[in-house]
Parts: sequence; structure tokens; C-alpha cells
Amino acid sequence: MEGESNQTHKEVCLFASGGMKFLVFIDVITLLIGKPVMTKLLWITVASKKPADILNLNLALFHNLQYYVCMLHLVFLHVWPSVQAHVLKVLLVYAQTGGPMSLCLITVERYVAVIHPTSFYLLSRYRVREAAAVAVWLMSVNVALVTLDGSTRLSDIIVKTLPMCVMVVMSAVMLWCSMHVARALMKSGPGGDKLHPMKRRAFRTVCATNNISLFCYVPVAAMQRFRFVDEGWYDCTLTPLCIMLLSAASVVHPLFYLFTQGELFACFRQRKKAG
Repeated sequence: MEGESNQTHKEVCLFASGGMKFLVFIDVITLLIGKPVMTKLLWITVASKKPADILNLNLALFHNLQYYVCMLHLVFLHVWPSVQAHVLKVLLVYAQTGGPMSLCLITVERYVAVIHPTSFYLLSRYRVREAAAVAVWLMSVNVALVTLDGSTRLSDIIVKTLPMCVMVVMSAVMLWCSMHVARALMKSGPGGDKLHPMKRRAFRTVCATNNISLFCYVPVAAMQRFRFVDEGWYDCTLTPLCIMLLSAASVVHPLFYLFTQGELFACFRQRKKAG
């Protein structure tokens, strides 16, 4: 009875604070912006004659599933409100775990390309990228599914601590790699020589991923501590904010990737040439 009372309180709190309307807004904006961008990114990656960028392709697939879960949550908000809270928790934990892991792996790849270029080929030789992509899916999907089993103390501890720890550790690794890459690139090009295009791309990538970590993942990780203080208040007030930041992170990176590939404004360039 007490658990049902708490659940009812959370649902009433969400409606009373406008949280549900806010979540509808986030779902709609994420789908309208993220889904077309992700579809284009996947098409470019698959149709390209160049070797596949495994980690960016994996991140695109990861976010693509995230958008489908957002769509499912949007439906449940209106069709089956009592279930939407469970879908929201799965979405939150899924994005908290897999998003930072994927971005961190991309940053580490760029770090190896700049700091240890002679070892970069080993990533392909030993299928390190493929193994890393599989690890992202195993971790994020399994931890997200644990949220559906709230009957044990162990599952509760995993859901509360593991995503937060992943975000903190991944953000720290991204920051460390970014600092070393920036320092190495600042020492490059003596006499005013231009940076190699691959190094320039690596620098832009680590800067972008580092900014996503600082402005999206670190605040979400910081807000997780309130789950131990007042879980009801966390679910009612902070969860929509966490979803907003994680949704923003899922949209910003594909936009940046398309920009670095020169595909973000390709349609405008074509129209200009035609004119």
C-alpha cells in the first residue's frame, strides 16, 4: 500500500508541476530534430565508399534506438500513463550509460590517433572498435532492463549507482584525453605550419565531446545524488531535466558529426550551385 501511495504521489506531482507537458515537449523536439539528422547520418555512413567509422556508426545506432524509446514513451503518456514512468526510467538509465561510454570511446580513439599514431592501426587489427561497440550495448541494455526489476535491493543499488559512476568515469576520461590532445596539437606545426587534417579533425572531435560531457553529462551525474536524499522529489522534478540534457546530447553530436563531414548544409550548397 505504501509503494502504491508513493507511486500515485509521483504521478500527481508530475502532472501538478507540468512535468508531463515538459516531457511531451522534450519527446517531440527530440524526434523532430534528432530522428531526421540520425537517419541522414546512418545513410551517409552506410552508403559511403570509405571504411565505416565503427564507433560513430555505433553511436548513431544507439541514439536511433533511444529515439524509438522516446516515441514509445510519448505514446504511453497518453495511452497508458501508469506505465510511462517505467519507460521513462528505462530511457533515462539507457541514455545515462551508453551515451557517455560511446562518446568516451570516440575520444579515446582520437587520443590514440594523435598521441600514439604508430599504434593506431592496432585498433583495426585486433577489432578493438567492434569489441568496444559490443561492450556499450551489453552494458547499457542490461542496466536499463534492471530498472524493470525493482523487487530486490541489489537491482535498486545498481540502478542508482552504476549509471552515475559510468558518467563520472567516462567524463573524467574524456577530459583527460582532451587535455593531452590539445597539448600535443599546440606543440604541432612549428613555424606556423598548418595542422594535418586528421589532427585538426581529432582536435575538433575531442573539443565537441568534451563540451557535451561538461554541459550535459556532468550535470546529470551531479543530480543523481538526490536519488539517495529524496527519490520522490528526484522523479518528480529532476528526471525531466535529466531527460532534456541527455536528449540534447543525443542531438548535438550527430549534428557536429555531419558538420565535420561537410554534410550538414549539403542541400543548401547544392541549391546554391544550381542557382
